[in-house]
Amino acid sequence: MSILEAAALGLFQGLAEFLPISSSGHLTLGQMFFNLNDVPMTLDILLHLGTLIAVFVVYWKKIFRMIAHPIA
Repeated sequence: MSILEAAALGLFQGLAEFLPISSSGHLTLGQMFFNLNDVPMTLDILLHLGTLIAVFVVYWKKIFRMIAHPIA
């Protein structure tokens, strides 16, 4: 797998993350779309980790507020 293919999967992950389909499902669809056969599990994990980090970066204020004031 080339860097370009991994970047394309990362872009696909980022664009499709908030669609109402499974994260693993749209990665599988992306692999089928780009005709990728041997995608390492490590790449899937890193793509999910990148998504998690991006969500924390965007929503860090709300997450901090929910932790600091769980009932409000």
